[in-house]
Amino acid sequence: MISKPNRSPRGPILPFLLLLLSTADASHVVSGTTARLPMSLSTVIQDLEAEGASYVTTAAFLTSQSVRRSTCSSLLRSLFSISGEGDHDDEVIYGETTAFGKKLDDDDDDEGSDADGGGSGVAIACPSRGEATVSEVSSTVVACGGTVVYVADEVDLGRGEGLFDALGPAVERLLAARAAAESGDGGGGTTLKHRPSTLIVVFTGAASAAEIESSRRLFEASAAKMLRSIIQPVAATSHRATKLSDVFDRIEYVSSNEKDVDMQLCPAGGKVGRKNSPSAREPAEVAGSVRTVVEAGLVENVGPMVEMAAKVPVKQACPRLTGNAVDLAAARVLGPLAKTCLEECLSLVRTSCGADGKKVVPEFGSLCDASVSRALRDFDAAASKTKRFQKSPVAKRIRADLLENLHSELSDVYDVQVSALQAAAFDAFRARLNKLRITPNLANDMNDAAKTSLDEFATAAKKLRPSSSASWTGLSDQIANVRTKFARHNAERLLAARASGQFRPVPRKGVTVGMHWLLPKPFGNDYRQEPWLEHTADDLVFAPVDGVTDVGGGDVRTGDWRKGVVPAPTSGEMMYLK
Repeated sequence: MISKPNRSPRGPILPFLLLLLSTADASHVVSGTTARLPMSLSTVIQDLEAEGASYVTTAAFLTSQSVRRSTCSSLLRSLFSISGEGDHDDEVIYGETTAFGKKLDDDDDDEGSDADGGGSGVAIACPSRGEATVSEVSSTVVACGGTVVYVADEVDLGRGEGLFDALGPAVERLLAARAAAESGDGGGGTTLKHRPSTLIVVFTGAASAAEIESSRRLFEASAAKMLRSIIQPVAATSHRATKLSDVFDRIEYVSSNEKDVDMQLCPAGGKVGRKNSPSAREPAEVAGSVRTVVEAGLVENVGPMVEMAAKVPVKQACPRLTGNAVDLAAARVLGPLAKTCLEECLSLVRTSCGADGKKVVPEFGSLCDASVSRALRDFDAAASKTKRFQKSPVAKRIRADLLENLHSELSDVYDVQVSALQAAAFDAFRARLNKLRITPNLANDMNDAAKTSLDEFATAAKKLRPSSSASWTGLSDQIANVRTKFARHNAERLLAARASGQFRPVPRKGVTVGMHWLLPKPFGNDYRQEPWLEHTADDLVFAPVDGVTDVGGGDVRTGDWRKGVVPAPTSGEMMYLK
């Protein structure tokens, strides 16, 4: 059947416009989070599930050492096709956003797609280089099942260094987690069993196929050295990984101009959004992988108390939560309690110091000691109600974390207090200088004013330090900084006064000193005399003509003779007494 030639032109254009709109809305950012990895992946997965995603694929975005921060930001948006036109595209900022989720289109033409049109999504973890620790990066890669989008800089490829500062430990942790999952000891969790992974290597500065191939050879050679240097699990059922294909099921090498990299994460090579993609997992299963990583103790520096809500770093390693019911109960009950005690302590201190902490509290040290003691007392009183918590290592760890968090938060307020006190001391010092009269002794008066202000600052700064502040900024360093600031200001004011002609120092007067020491043997002993006659025991006495001495021996030792005139005796006034 031949279509009518006079058909309205709007017929074919309208479906085309709808196709463009559907394509534009096909893949869009759902949400972004700044919480700590790998726990922030759970938040993104929940948002994707709320948007109707039935299957989720996770991946980690890593870079080599020489990739600049601006390049990381631009590559993150270009590789994952974040145009900035979406409602949540502005939530993806490299260095701030730790993870974000994208909702993919519903492909009804694919066999096996969801009948309800739920679609799929991808959750991308993007730890910032230099800010995220090696432990966070490694645990994030394990939580993502080993799927990684890695940017290799041409500088690192050329020198063979800086490529695997983060990826090397991540591969080591991934192999250990897989071995633990296969052995069944629970260290890696059952979610890591038979989970295919993909490695997409993006080369900066490589555009042609020949350049990509050359970069690939360099990268694989460096990767082989890395695999030989890391610690790999020893098991009867596994062999040592010697090349990247032993770790990842699929490896792709692309240029930095590549687009829609998130659609190439499928280990089987198909579309990542398909239901039957090996990388596609149900949201509950992906969230279980994150939970398994945290509970297995693979995330260091995270205390068991409200990991995702913690705002300050914990210095010690997290104890491994086992199936002990007492430990689990302690983490569930004492975690929120410790957070409440921390918030109440900080609220009490900030009430006295102001919202910005710049209101100087003279007894800030005593205030901190009392607040910390009260927080620990409230925590101990509530924890002692359950006697089983007294021997729980998790309960002891939560209390230690609480004390560490209190000192860490209060140290920030202490630094603000010291800065405010330094500003107040400098203002008082300038006020003293303004009261000085310009005299020939102005320099001495200014030094005296600086010393007085410095003593007042040192006395006040001692009251700002609590008793348990060994790790805080030292008092001697603070006093040295203030002393240097006062001296520099004195020098500038003195130069300004001298340049204006107002200050004239006391002119120096010349001093004439005459000395005559008449010795019996001015040129040494006579060789004709005996050696024991070299030194004489006789005295030389000064007897002036007028019989009056201007400066006596006692005056020289004790008196103020600096303004006196010392006579210059002549040889005729010196008598040699035999």
